[in-house]
Amino acid sequence: MVRDRRTFLSIVLTTLSGWIIAWVVYTLVGSNRTPEVLRWLGLVIFITPLTSFIGWIGARPHEWRLAAASCGALYFFTPFIAARIETIIAPEAAYQTVGLHTVYFVSVLICHLLGAIVFAWWRGRSWNVAGKTR
Repeated sequence: MVRDRRTFLSIVLTTLSGWIIAWVVYTLVGSNRTPEVLRWLGLVIFITPLTSFIGWIGARPHEWRLAAASCGALYFFTPFIAARIETIIAPEAAYQTVGLHTVYFVSVLICHLLGAIVFAWWRGRSWNVAGKTR
């Protein structure tokens, strides 16, 4: 098995840049949950899968469908996983309609980072099949 460092680094570096942006936005919003700043919390959920997708298609443009499906699944399913984690760790916070939901947003950030690193590791591998590296 051959390692494709260019793909791995492309996905990891773009993921880290998006994750840092998400963390900074989450930190800047802090405990202020007014309607004016709630759209910025949407950016926290959206930016890391988007930057992972951009890094992936930057390294392997022919895999854009796989990248869109994988990063889209990461974007779509992470809020459900984070909500479940919040109901287990902090059930009183999970039942609030308005609140900080700190466990939820930290879980989203962690799941996005881990998921995107797994994607980078997965696509950073190339298999030598019949003399061809794909």
